[in-house]
Order: sequence, then structure tokens, then C-alpha cells
Amino acid sequence: MADDSLSSAGLARALAAAGLIQFGRFEQPDGASWPVAIHLGWLPSYPDTLRVVARALAPLLDRLSVDRVLAAPGALPIAVALALETGMPVVYTVNEARPATAAHAIEGAYDVGHPTVLLSDVLRDAAQAQAIGALAERVGLDVRAALCVVDLDLGARQALEAGGWTVRAALTLDAALPELEAAGVLPPVMRASVQTWLDDCRRDPACG
Repeated sequence: MADDSLSSAGLARALAAAGLIQFGRFEQPDGASWPVAIHLGWLPSYPDTLRVVARALAPLLDRLSVDRVLAAPGALPIAVALALETGMPVVYTVNEARPATAAHAIEGAYDVGHPTVLLSDVLRDAAQAQAIGALAERVGLDVRAALCVVDLDLGARQALEAGGWTVRAALTLDAALPELEAAGVLPPVMRASVQTWLDDCRRDPACG
């Protein structure tokens, strides 16, 4: 199990087994309907799966020339697990609005100039990553890369890379689909439906 947990196939199966990737019909806050739901915010309730996630991310972190991990909102538990796995220090965004200077929006121990990777749970769009990166740079962190557990592959990676970022993902939704179908988790008809939705969203980014 240890070796398998580091592969994309093992990660996809672990997330699905814990119910952290679900398929069906899920209404979004904007009223859109998605055929997939990804609940990585539940990872602290599944410590074994959280450990699998950290072990899947660690080799990707090793290949980035950074010395800090900046946890995006919702990714702090994953960042802490990754820190325990690798020893990499973590800083993190403050979720609540604060009327003070930008420095109070990033918590943790850091100095000006630290090369930093932004860690997200799910990479959905580039705007949030770019906004957090800009805020971090205002306090002196050099955000040069993005790391995520699951990349929905709806164009965010391409947009960030066009802006000079390095982007790494432990798993893409495209790669997860055949693995979960092979494992009997995802019926072929549902897999086809999700793939069609992905293809439609790539043609029309407004759907994602």
C-alpha cells in the first residue's frame, strides 16, 4: 500500500474510498450543476488519507526550488501534513478580513525573499492563486510556483504557466477517471458524462 499510495492511481482510489471525490449531480453556489464534488476540506477526518495526500505531494515539492509553503484558504491541514512529511516550513493566509496592513494577511515565520510555493487543495481557476501570490509578494514572499492535490484542468494551470508560474498537481481529474472506472468506483456511463462535462468546460470556461 505504501508504494501504491504515491501513484496517481493510488491517490485517486484513496480519495474516492474516503468519499472525498464523489460523482452525481452537485449544485454550485452560482447555480451551475457539476457531475463531480471534491471534498478535500474533510481530510482531517481521514488521517490515513491525509497522510497519503502528503506523501503524494512530497516528491513534487522536492522538485521545486522553494523553502516555504504558503497554504491557500482551505489547504492548511494539507500543508501541515506536508510539513510533517518533509520538514518544509508553512505560512498561511488569514481567512477573515482584517483592516490592517497586508502583512497581517499572511501568518507564520518568514522573511523577505523566501522562494515560496502556493499550496491549494483543488486548482479550479487562476484568479485566486494570482491574488494570493500578489498579496504574498507585497509582504516579501517570492511566490514562484503552485502546488495542488487535484487539478480540475479547466485552464488554470495554463493561465498560471503563461504568467511564469511553475504548476504541479498530485492528480488531475482526467487521470483519475480511468483509474476509478478500472477500480469499479465509477460506472462507464458516469465516466463518459464527467468527461463530456470537462470537454464542454474547456470549450466554454464559463461552465466551470
